[in-house]
Amino acid sequence: MGTAYFNGKLLPKDEIKISPDDRGFLFADGIYEVVRWYEGFFYDMSSHMTRLKRSLRELRINWPEADSFPIFAYDLIKLNKLENQPAMVYLQVTRGAARRSHSFPSPEVPPTVYACAWGFVPDSQLKETGIKVMLKEDIRWSRCDIKSVALLPNTMSFQEAHENGLKECIFVRNGFITEGSHSNIFFVIDGTLFTHPESNHVLSGITRKNIIRIAEDSGIKIREEALQENRIRLIQEVFITNTSAEVTPVTELGGNTLGEGVPGPVTRFIRDKFDNEIKALKG
Repeated sequence: MGTAYFNGKLLPKDEIKISPDDRGFLFADGIYEVVRWYEGFFYDMSSHMTRLKRSLRELRINWPEADSFPIFAYDLIKLNKLENQPAMVYLQVTRGAARRSHSFPSPEVPPTVYACAWGFVPDSQLKETGIKVMLKEDIRWSRCDIKSVALLPNTMSFQEAHENGLKECIFVRNGFITEGSHSNIFFVIDGTLFTHPESNHVLSGITRKNIIRIAEDSGIKIREEALQENRIRLIQEVFITNTSAEVTPVTELGGNTLGEGVPGPVTRFIRDKFDNEIKALKG
């Protein structure tokens, strides 16, 4: 089962026991973060830390040892013998265990902190062929900017896409395309890159942030502007971004074929720039 982190200790994963009174279990009262290991380093750990601390503040969860995450994340990579392969580290922090009540525990109880690591094989084929995604009315709450463990609307929507042979569900709120169930989305219209601005309706992805930087450094015009669903006919290219899939082209959006049905030149250019940056960081 490997080694995991639990409340300050590195333990065999199958020995970890979480209280049935934990508020993460009872109320989804917690936050999470996922970082990617690139055979030698975590990509943009500083941005992950900034988002982690923001999520904790927004939910008013007090975890004084938050700065220890990069240390034990690396320990998990080593102890699970993942140094030389792509891997992910998952962290979850809940408000802790207390008698069930909608109000926060008083006095405050220690948070429950759990983390684990696993290796994976990136699906490079999808980056070459592109994926098909569905569109669906956004049924999530209005604080999507918090990386909360309350992901039931996301998982139900992604399952619907999966059962229809699609790779992602893209949300539409009040006629505007927001983001995916577990990704951010970018559009290319006449050479300009569009993506939904940071707001309470989207999670500010770490890959999203770095793709905006890469595009700007490359002289590509960026507009952080919500795109209306009825403008799909104007779109030439689409791609999604997240920690595991990095930059993945979309060739069909809500049943609409994009461009020539293959990854477009702007998408390929940005993906190559991102890949080259990773190679440079690996040395």
